[in-house]
This record gives sequence, structure tokens and C-alpha cells, in this order.
Amino acid sequence: WIKHSLSPTDLDETLGRVTVGGPHCTQPYNASIFNISAMSYGALSKNAILALNGGAKMGNFFHNTGEGGLSKFHLQPGGDICWNLGTGYFGCRTKEGNFCPEKFAENAKKLQVKMIEVKLSQGAKPAHGGILPAAKLTQDIAEARGVELNEDCVSPPKHKTFKGPMSLVKLCDKLRKLSAGKPIGIKLCVGLHIELAAIVRAMKESGSGPDFITIDGGEGGTGAAPPEFSNSVGTPLVDGLALTIDLLNGAGIRNNVKVICSGKVLSGFSIVRNLSIGADMCNSARAMMFALGCIQALKCHTNRCPSENSIEKWL
Repeated sequence: WIKHSLSPTDLDETLGRVTVGGPHCTQPYNASIFNISAMSYGALSKNAILALNGGAKMGNFFHNTGEGGLSKFHLQPGGDICWNLGTGYFGCRTKEGNFCPEKFAENAKKLQVKMIEVKLSQGAKPAHGGILPAAKLTQDIAEARGVELNEDCVSPPKHKTFKGPMSLVKLCDKLRKLSAGKPIGIKLCVGLHIELAAIVRAMKESGSGPDFITIDGGEGGTGAAPPEFSNSVGTPLVDGLALTIDLLNGAGIRNNVKVICSGKVLSGFSIVRNLSIGADMCNSARAMMFALGCIQALKCHTNRCPSENSIEKWL
């Protein structure tokens, strides 16, 4: 709950937007404080992606692609995009599954792509990785991800493009240069506190690194994660968010880094609570799925979703 005032005031509408971009960013983005969280094409159908991005266009907020690549269905409605770059490097990978700088630059420079987010982990299944079964692959999905048809599409548990905090900072600098100066961020569910502290220290010592950090709470959901990971692994959002804010303030770099949060952000109260703790913005996936008619049947990976939000190819 929150306390109210007996003398409420009118709020300035400009308070609903935040500029993302640190000192090394040449194309800062003026973002809404409420946006669509990461959900991939392939996990969701093309119609769901079209609806979400169309909503982002109408509402003037951004749509996070999820790690499944940047598809033509993300681009078609014209909404702003935060391109999520996961361990599979979908949309910018070689045939061997390695990161391809040329393909990354081609997609990152697209006008609709406003920010790029490197996914380290997610609250629903931190340190787990994922698989899109071959049965769910279509030509459009394979094209967006840069993978072969008739093969399981695998996201490894960790990245192979960098190793360690300082290497991560250097990757962010590289991606910023390849994208012609757009904001680069990282997304993680807080696990060992010392690992997050090491990333912040590397940012402090280098004077560079990500322009934003997305903290995903351990309560974050997905329809295709092992229940024990969803229920028992990863720091809850409030605790992870508070730790992140404290670390950035302690390092003296909070003013250069925006903080986004996600994980059961379902209401206006959710937004107010998280902003009060220190977040600059909130992303929501669950609320957006409810808007699409999701009933949380947990059949996303089976191609038998009752509301058809995750069905791209009938079995």
C-alpha cells in the first residue's frame, strides 16, 4: 500500500517520460515510464507480436522484442523497439551460432530500433537458457532468428561473446559503436550480489558500460519454464531493484545509468511502488498478455495455446 495526500496536485505530463543515454550515447531515447517487456516472436505468434507493437505505436511506448530476434512483424506496425540480444544472438548470428557484428549493425541501425538490451538472465528461469522446439519453427521464425528449419532452436545458459564484468562493459561499448550511438543496456535477474557489484565496479573503473540496466524479478513469468526455477530461483524484484540502486549510488554513477524493472508489473500501484524504490521505468509482459486474452494455461511451448497467442503453426 502507499500513503496518499490530502492536497493532491496535478502532475506534469513530461514526468511520464525519461531520457535514456549515458555520456557515450549519441542517440539518446526519450522513453515512456511504462513499456512492453520482453516476449519473443516464436514463443508468441505473429498476430500477438503485431498487436503488441501496434499498441506500442498507439501508446507511444517501446516494445521489447525478447531474445527471439527482430522480425518483420515487430517492424510492420511502426512502434518503437528495444531489441533484446540473448545468448543465441538471434538476428545477428553466424551459421555456427556466434555473434556477427555486421548483421548486428544492419538491424541495430534500423530507425524503429531505439535501444538494444543484452540479456544476461531472466527472472522466470535465471541461468537456465531455453529451447524453441523444432515443431514450432516456421519459415518466418527461422528467418528472424537466423536458424535452420526442422531443428530445435537453442538459447544457451550463458554468453560466449564476453567473459567477466570488464569484458561485458567492453561489449556494451562495441555494440554502441556498431549501432551508431544508440543506448545499450543489460538485463538480468539478480543472483549472487557480488556478481552485480563486480559489474558496477567495472562500469565505475572504466567510466563506460551500459546506458541502462533492466532488473527482472525472480517472480517474472513464462509459460515454458521449469516450475522450480520460476518459483525458487532468483532475487525478487523489490530486493534486486533496491540492491541495484544502492550499488549505482555507492559507485557514484547513478546519474549516468537508467534503471528499468520488470516482474509482475500489473497495475498503476506496481509502477508507483517501483518508481518509489528508485526505478526510472517499468516493463510489463504479464499485463500485456492479459490484454491479448492469455489465461495462463502454461502451454506456450506446445502449440496448443487455448487463446492462440503462442500458436504459429498448428500441430
